[in-house]
Amino acid sequence: MASPHSSSPEVPDLADEAATLWMATRGQGWTPRDQEALQGRLQTEPKFAAAYARAQSAWEAVGRHAATPELMAFREAAIARARSVSARRWTRPTVRSSRFKIALAAAVFLGLGAIWQFSPYGYDPGTYTTGLGEQKTLELSDHSHIVLNARTKLRVRFSADARNVELLEGQAQFSVAKDPARPFKVHAGAKTVVAVGTVFDVEYIDNEVAVAMMEGRVAVLSGAGGGNFSTSTPAGNDEPPPIELSTGEALQIHADGATALVPKADIEAATAWRQGKVIFRNQPLSEAVHRLNRYSRQQIVIDDALLAQMKVSGVFDSDDAQAFVEAMKAYLPVTADPSQKAVIHLRMK
Repeated sequence: MASPHSSSPEVPDLADEAATLWMATRGQGWTPRDQEALQGRLQTEPKFAAAYARAQSAWEAVGRHAATPELMAFREAAIARARSVSARRWTRPTVRSSRFKIALAAAVFLGLGAIWQFSPYGYDPGTYTTGLGEQKTLELSDHSHIVLNARTKLRVRFSADARNVELLEGQAQFSVAKDPARPFKVHAGAKTVVAVGTVFDVEYIDNEVAVAMMEGRVAVLSGAGGGNFSTSTPAGNDEPPPIELSTGEALQIHADGATALVPKADIEAATAWRQGKVIFRNQPLSEAVHRLNRYSRQQIVIDDALLAQMKVSGVFDSDDAQAFVEAMKAYLPVTADPSQKAVIHLRMK
């Protein structure tokens, strides 16, 4: 195919339009040479890299909202505009082939991106979310991967000297590509997890942070800034020193700031969500229900304070609230009221 790294008089090599053209051509006979050329531009042209990141975020945002009435209307307007622009730009019959289709797609996308970004329904570039029971996998520009658990929201901000991810709520697993010159920082509340190349899980729910290590090492710093990592507290700085975690360890940070280091963590339970499971080991029923409700459309409500404190253990399908309730009825003195279709009430017998 005529790849976007070839010179073209038809499409001006402006950063945003060039980045969009690369996005549009990725699905049309993409070759290793094209990938190599793209990586070269991303590494050597900061302006193009920033434009490509915006285009990638916009592309994903348009895909997520493609079926909404607002975006469907925007799409019609953008297509009409793109056809008008293309009619003026390409007048020779020999040019109106695959290059025309690619350019038209790019023009449509640019129109959609501009309209959608500045509309009342616009998206936040670099922000990714999942809904109830949904999981999503992201591949970042540095080849790091993030898997988002249900009801999760995070923001990615990369620059030439920093890789920052803000976990606004929920849970995610990070597989970080090694880049010693650019530490990978995950900000969750008042804590920052700093890594270079490693695999770890971070949960940020109800102002509590949990970090579990699958591979490698990280440092957990106080303060959302997470500046240059140091193993000691600088003079005159009241912040506590970083807490280092290695494979198999975990750290719990409670809402009041108290921390608990777990040398031999239950990594299986911490990562069970990747297989659509939840694992409870002698946890209060209230905590189990709170976690399960992040996945299932059928919500569970505990109507008795004493029942909420009873302990529960077991492995359950995260999206099957009814099976969980049946298990509770078998092992605890509990009755279930399923009279409301979307809610199951648990009460003491």
